[in-house]
Amino acid sequence: MTIQGKYDYNFEGKVVLVVEDNMISFQLISAVLHKVKAEVVHATNGRIAIEMCSGDSHFDLILMDMQMPEVDGLQATREIKKIHPELPVIAVTANAFDGEKFAFESAGCDAFLTKPLQFRQLFELMSSILDR
Repeated sequence: MTIQGKYDYNFEGKVVLVVEDNMISFQLISAVLHKVKAEVVHATNGRIAIEMCSGDSHFDLILMDMQMPEVDGLQATREIKKIHPELPVIAVTANAFDGEKFAFESAGCDAFLTKPLQFRQLFELMSSILDR
Protein backbone atom coordinates (compact mmCIF):
# COMPACT_ATOMS: atom_id res chain seq x y z
CA MET A 1 0.00 0.00 0.00
CA THR A 2 1.37 3.40 -0.99
CA ILE A 3 1.10 6.20 1.54
CA GLN A 4 0.24 9.55 -0.01
CA GLY A 5 2.08 12.70 0.97
CA LYS A 6 0.09 15.56 2.43
CA TYR A 7 -0.24 17.35 -0.91
CA ASP A 8 -0.38 14.30 -3.21
CA TYR A 9 -4.01 15.01 -4.05
CA ASN A 10 -5.40 16.59 -7.17
CA PHE A 11 -8.75 18.37 -7.05
CA GLU A 12 -8.28 20.13 -10.39
CA GLY A 13 -11.64 21.16 -11.82
CA LYS A 14 -13.33 21.06 -8.40
CA VAL A 15 -14.81 24.24 -6.97
CA VAL A 16 -14.89 24.53 -3.19
CA LEU A 17 -16.96 27.21 -1.47
CA VAL A 18 -15.24 28.11 1.80
CA VAL A 19 -17.67 29.81 4.17
CA GLU A 20 -15.48 31.43 6.82
CA ASP A 21 -15.75 34.78 8.57
CA ASN A 22 -12.18 34.76 9.92
CA MET A 23 -9.93 36.08 7.15
CA ILE A 24 -6.75 34.44 8.50
CA SER A 25 -8.48 31.05 8.65
CA PHE A 26 -9.82 31.54 5.13
CA GLN A 27 -6.39 32.51 3.76
CA LEU A 28 -4.81 29.41 5.29
CA ILE A 29 -7.52 27.06 3.98
CA SER A 30 -7.40 28.74 0.57
CA ALA A 31 -3.61 28.45 0.29
CA VAL A 32 -3.71 24.76 1.17
CA LEU A 33 -6.58 24.02 -1.23
CA HIS A 34 -4.70 25.78 -4.02
CA LYS A 35 -1.74 23.43 -3.39
CA VAL A 36 -4.02 20.54 -4.38
CA LYS A 37 -5.36 22.48 -7.39
CA ALA A 38 -8.89 23.15 -6.08
CA GLU A 39 -10.62 26.34 -7.16
CA VAL A 40 -11.65 28.30 -4.07
CA VAL A 41 -14.57 30.69 -3.70
CA HIS A 42 -15.10 32.64 -0.46
CA ALA A 43 -18.23 33.61 1.44
CA THR A 44 -17.76 35.55 4.68
CA ASN A 45 -21.01 34.39 6.28
CA GLY A 46 -23.92 32.02 5.85
CA ARG A 47 -26.24 34.59 4.28
CA ILE A 48 -23.77 35.22 1.47
CA ALA A 49 -23.24 31.46 1.01
CA ILE A 50 -27.01 30.93 0.64
CA GLU A 51 -27.17 33.74 -1.94
CA MET A 52 -24.24 32.27 -3.87
CA CYS A 53 -25.84 28.82 -3.91
CA SER A 54 -29.17 30.32 -5.01
CA GLY A 55 -27.58 31.86 -8.10
CA ASP A 56 -25.87 30.39 -11.13
CA SER A 57 -22.67 29.43 -9.30
CA HIS A 58 -21.57 25.79 -9.33
CA PHE A 59 -19.83 24.26 -6.33
CA ASP A 60 -18.60 20.70 -5.88
CA LEU A 61 -18.19 20.98 -2.10
CA ILE A 62 -18.73 23.43 0.74
CA LEU A 63 -16.50 23.85 3.77
CA MET A 64 -18.86 25.52 6.25
CA ASP A 65 -17.69 27.25 9.42
CA MET A 66 -20.39 26.76 12.03
CA GLN A 67 -19.98 29.94 14.08
CA MET A 68 -20.49 33.05 11.96
CA PRO A 69 -22.33 36.36 12.13
CA GLU A 70 -25.69 37.03 10.46
CA VAL A 71 -26.52 33.42 9.53
CA ASP A 72 -24.64 30.61 11.27
CA GLY A 73 -23.40 27.46 9.57
CA LEU A 74 -26.29 25.27 10.70
CA GLN A 75 -28.96 27.55 9.27
CA ALA A 76 -26.97 28.17 6.11
CA THR A 77 -26.55 24.42 5.58
CA ARG A 78 -30.30 23.83 6.03
CA GLU A 79 -31.14 26.51 3.46
CA ILE A 80 -28.49 25.36 0.97
CA LYS A 81 -29.62 21.73 1.25
CA LYS A 82 -33.18 22.84 0.35
CA ILE A 83 -31.79 24.30 -2.88
CA HIS A 84 -29.12 21.64 -3.61
CA PRO A 85 -29.70 18.51 -1.52
CA GLU A 86 -26.90 16.69 -3.36
CA LEU A 87 -24.24 19.35 -2.63
CA PRO A 88 -21.82 17.99 0.00
CA VAL A 89 -21.24 20.18 3.05
CA ILE A 90 -18.41 19.60 5.51
CA ALA A 91 -18.92 21.37 8.83
CA VAL A 92 -15.78 23.00 10.19
CA THR A 93 -15.90 23.77 13.89
CA ALA A 94 -14.01 24.13 17.11
CA ASN A 95 -16.94 22.47 18.90
CA ALA A 96 -17.16 18.72 18.41
CA PHE A 97 -19.30 17.67 21.35
CA ASP A 98 -21.95 14.97 20.91
CA GLY A 99 -24.78 17.55 20.78
CA GLU A 100 -23.05 19.48 18.02
CA LYS A 101 -22.43 16.31 15.99
CA PHE A 102 -26.17 15.59 16.06
CA ALA A 103 -26.97 19.20 15.12
CA PHE A 104 -24.57 19.01 12.13
CA GLU A 105 -26.17 15.80 10.89
CA SER A 106 -29.70 17.17 11.44
CA ALA A 107 -28.86 20.30 9.43
CA GLY A 108 -27.68 18.14 6.52
CA CYS A 109 -23.91 18.23 6.89
CA ASP A 110 -22.27 15.25 5.20
CA ALA A 111 -19.27 15.25 7.54
CA PHE A 112 -17.45 17.46 9.99
CA LEU A 113 -13.88 18.39 10.88
CA THR A 114 -12.60 20.12 13.96
CA LYS A 115 -10.35 23.14 14.07
CA PRO A 116 -7.45 23.40 13.80
CA LEU A 117 -7.83 21.52 10.53
CA GLN A 118 -5.59 18.56 9.80
CA PHE A 119 -5.12 19.00 6.07
CA ARG A 120 -4.37 15.37 5.22
CA GLN A 121 -7.62 14.44 6.96
CA LEU A 122 -9.43 17.17 4.98
CA PHE A 123 -8.03 15.91 1.68
CA GLU A 124 -8.92 12.28 2.47
CA LEU A 125 -12.47 13.33 3.38
CA MET A 126 -12.80 15.51 0.27
CA SER A 127 -11.53 12.65 -1.88
CA SER A 128 -14.01 10.16 -0.43
CA ILE A 129 -16.93 12.59 -0.79
CA LEU A 130 -16.08 13.77 -4.30
CA ASP A 131 -15.47 10.21 -5.55
CA ARG A 132 -19.03 9.13 -4.66
